[in-house]
Amino acid sequence: MKQGNLVDRSLTDFESKASNPAGQKVDALINLLQDEDRHVSMVAMEQLLARTDDVDELIAEYQEAPDPVLRSRIHQLGNIRQLRRARSTFIEGAKKSKITLWEGLLQINYQFNPRMDFSEIDSEISELVASAPKKLTTYGLTEFMQDENFTFPDGDILDSDLYLIEEVIYQRLGAPILLSVIAKEIGQRLGWHSSIVVYKGRHCLIDDSGNLIRPTEGWAITRLSGNDRLHSCSKNDTWLVILCQLFIAAMLEGRPQAIHRVGHMLSSLCGGNTQNLPFPLGS
Repeated sequence: MKQGNLVDRSLTDFESKASNPAGQKVDALINLLQDEDRHVSMVAMEQLLARTDDVDELIAEYQEAPDPVLRSRIHQLGNIRQLRRARSTFIEGAKKSKITLWEGLLQINYQFNPRMDFSEIDSEISELVASAPKKLTTYGLTEFMQDENFTFPDGDILDSDLYLIEEVIYQRLGAPILLSVIAKEIGQRLGWHSSIVVYKGRHCLIDDSGNLIRPTEGWAITRLSGNDRLHSCSKNDTWLVILCQLFIAAMLEGRPQAIHRVGHMLSSLCGGNTQNLPFPLGS
């Protein structure tokens, strides 16, 4: 018998005996949440998550349940609920341009690694800002990033850590696009402004005076000629590039939940048209 049919039949049995069908359905779902068969418990969990009117109250009521299995699955239910809310907030904010590049990347990081600590990342970036020259110039920023040993790996390595803010800050090793984002955020907090661009296939920064900063060249500063071609990256472009890389990394690392969460964000940002995705997922 299919698991969904088993749940439906169980719900019917519970509800047929109840004077309050709605309340009895919740009781049935809570009981099925403790089922030894995880497929049954997951179907029950999905139906509980669909109850947008009272799921928070249910989580609060049962999060300290004496049964360890029920307690564990209620906590899991709460985590899924929190991730979905955060994902919806990110997607809505991105579409309406109500969140910053940095805020969006923190949310992407959280969807890939729900155990990340927002306060710890904020503390780390604040310490970097405090250590940087107060009257920041383009030269001062590049020298600071070198002194802090922010660099990138040799060769084209597809590793999720290279595209996660927390890991890049801790390890000082990241993909050029993440190095650019971190340098941009440090500069922006100190009144130095820049944009992310692609130059010769690599993500770089360009300041307000037209100086190109290349993380892959030891944070070298290059003055471009009029013939040099650049591709400007919007917030959405930057998020999509990082999401694409994390989606592929999640598949290679065998992380189905991360694949689902990142894939949902990708699909939403590109409007469901995969041709709008950056290489290598799109055209």
